[in-house]
Amino acid sequence: MKCVSDPDIIQDIEIVPQNSLDDDERTSKHFAALLTGRSSLVLKNDYLRLSPNERNKNKIIATGRFNFHRKNLHYSFIFSERAPRPRSLQFIDSDGNILEEFTLLAEGTPVGYYQNVTRKVCGAWRRMPRIYRRLLKQEKLYVVLVWGTKDFTEFTISGLMMRYNVLAREIFSSLMEPAPNTDPVLMHGSGGTAIISLATAVNPSIYISIIFNGLFGVNEISDVPVNITLHVDKKKVLEKQVLVKKPSNELNYVETNTVLENQDMRALARGRLSVGISSASNPMNMKLQGRIIPKATCEIFQALLSSSNEHNSHGTTGLAWFYMTNEGYLNYNIQVDNLRSEIPAAITLIDLSTRRKTELEDLTPYFENGWANGTVDRVSPKVLEPFFYGSLGVNVATQRSPSLIKGKLVPKLVADARDAPAPILLKRENYTLPSSAVGLVWLTVDNDCHIHYDVSLAGLGFNDRKLDLTLDLLPMLAPGAPVITKHLESFVGNQVENSPVESLSREELGRLDTGVGFIKILENKAILLSATVSQLHVPVGCRPPYTDNNVPTLLFDNGDDQQSGDCFHEGKFYQEEAQWTSTNDPCTMCFCQNGKEKCDTMICPEPDCPSYLRVRIPGECCPACPSKSMLTESQIRKNLPHRCLFNGKAHSKGSKFHPFLIPTGFDSCTECVCDPDDLEIKCIRNKNEKSCCKNCNKREFNVNESYPADEMPPKHPNLLRKNEKPTKSADQILSDGGCRNLNNPYRPHENGSEYHPYIDSLGFYKCVTCRCNKGTQTCKRNQCDKASCEKMFKAKKNKTLDLAESCCSVKDCRKYRHRKSHRVTNPTS
Repeated sequence: MKCVSDPDIIQDIEIVPQNSLDDDERTSKHFAALLTGRSSLVLKNDYLRLSPNERNKNKIIATGRFNFHRKNLHYSFIFSERAPRPRSLQFIDSDGNILEEFTLLAEGTPVGYYQNVTRKVCGAWRRMPRIYRRLLKQEKLYVVLVWGTKDFTEFTISGLMMRYNVLAREIFSSLMEPAPNTDPVLMHGSGGTAIISLATAVNPSIYISIIFNGLFGVNEISDVPVNITLHVDKKKVLEKQVLVKKPSNELNYVETNTVLENQDMRALARGRLSVGISSASNPMNMKLQGRIIPKATCEIFQALLSSSNEHNSHGTTGLAWFYMTNEGYLNYNIQVDNLRSEIPAAITLIDLSTRRKTELEDLTPYFENGWANGTVDRVSPKVLEPFFYGSLGVNVATQRSPSLIKGKLVPKLVADARDAPAPILLKRENYTLPSSAVGLVWLTVDNDCHIHYDVSLAGLGFNDRKLDLTLDLLPMLAPGAPVITKHLESFVGNQVENSPVESLSREELGRLDTGVGFIKILENKAILLSATVSQLHVPVGCRPPYTDNNVPTLLFDNGDDQQSGDCFHEGKFYQEEAQWTSTNDPCTMCFCQNGKEKCDTMICPEPDCPSYLRVRIPGECCPACPSKSMLTESQIRKNLPHRCLFNGKAHSKGSKFHPFLIPTGFDSCTECVCDPDDLEIKCIRNKNEKSCCKNCNKREFNVNESYPADEMPPKHPNLLRKNEKPTKSADQILSDGGCRNLNNPYRPHENGSEYHPYIDSLGFYKCVTCRCNKGTQTCKRNQCDKASCEKMFKAKKNKTLDLAESCCSVKDCRKYRHRKSHRVTNPTS
């Protein structure tokens, strides 16, 4: 054991303020229950009626601890080691009515990490109704643990919830079962639990309170003596006799205390001490005993690690959480972030209850990659008392600073969010904040698909800030990934804990399960702290089904509106109606439609020069013919114009290509070329009658400037109607982001307008719609819907089919041609 030489090194540690207690919590905070086969409770429900005692063949018993906090009743249970985990927990009134039931064992849902390690049952009855809180206060509430399957109850045990003041000081517990070689008939259905506290300041003392039943004969009705014993292995260290004034068949309470030797205190801390209680008149046949373990309450101890600005220029922060196992081991997990390359000189557990801040345990040897994880298997008795009373802290020292960051370990009940495997460190995003700003968050999703969170903050400066807690959900970390922002809560202060009533949507659950999330603390929409949440466990019953695509695409049920319109392709997300060139093949272009990417590969037109003269430009699909006007490399480096742009894609001088139109892909019936003289795209229609059209004249049109066309009827207020003169001049329209109209320079297309192009050989080409967006014109082919196809079939039948009026091929409309309407006919009698 060491002592810090300078008592001023360890400064006062910031304690996260806890919420004030309401009246119910002040008067009804700590309760306990002994669950055995001797409960007076009689269940009214036939299918859950208390099973006959003989069905509890292994004589299973349990004990519970209950803490009332912020209108929530937290429960903790330990049960016989012979028993598997119970199926469910019920809260029942004295008339046998089930008031609330909790599933403890669900198919496909693993038990929480803490519960699995400690073999405890942990949870909380959230927002306990006031009428039931009154029953609890009046000690008229029972608890029942149920074993068996969903359709078959194997056996149950129950007990009355009673208030005991000694629970506030409990450090150790014991589940006391019939001792070996006792009379099975006399001890049938009996059991006990011990509540144990310590005082180590002067003379090491132990205080024992025992709740029990089953140790009295028929004629023992008043002032009955019982013996209380303590054993270290087989050595007896205490034997005292106390009187029970009025013995009860259901519950009895006795207490005693004694001074222990130092070696016995060490044995107690290391799980080698056992407690027993027996009948004074028949001690061999009527005796209960149990091993003393750390207290039955489900509890962890967490700390936020930070310091003041002058001692922490790099903004080093961290977190820690500790808990005790049933074997008496102290498990610890410490994260230190942004420590740079410096190795900590010491990570120590310190006693804050003493003026000299005594160092109790050195945790440094297990520090690696920013983490110190380990177990203290020989815990000193002087650690346990301040540990359970919340008087310990963690200190991180370096060669330059004897106390770089530090924090106080605060007890927290394990339930919901804090049943997660580990908390997440919230790191500073806004560097105008003090370097001491830090936070931690616990997150879980329960079987009802509700998210639970618990957030603690420190070092923000003011406790009256109005903050927002949000969760950004992405399917994966990729450019352009769609984000769902979930606002969890607005709060004031340094702590928020909640379990929203509404469940998450299927898409949100899917992203929590397989994607990435970012939890953020905001003030006035500015991010203060944030953390990454990756692949949070989601119960099987809450997970959405997936397709076999390379990225999980959710298949929503009828309750969801529709899936996201974004497409995922080659490691990047694209929005609905976006088009792009494949990163692997410059000849392949894709577009996003209804959440699915559709791609097409272009077959290049034949260039107008011999193959040995053709030039292939890196990043372009089709080769180009060299021309006298082609720029040199030095001119290219000077950023002089040397390419044509079509739909945002660059084409070198002299290169030929087919235009890419949505939704059909590359239009092989149109051939475009980048004019080497004026850097304009000029296109001609292929007059092949069999593959393209019957009445196409081979005429050029310039798509780089504009198609000569009139506007469509407006979809937006800023679009011009046909034959309506613009209210702005042509220069004003162009300066506002409009597009040039080569056919009529005095009527440019306004920014945001949509129109059909005009082709000399076809007139208005209604199969393509163009849009002007900030001076750039983009065009795409219209979709072939049922109405368009039926119009084509009718025109073809009447031999009045006109290419300009028909946007669809027979292949496109094949799915509509043979579809028949199905009518329901009534059977004839």
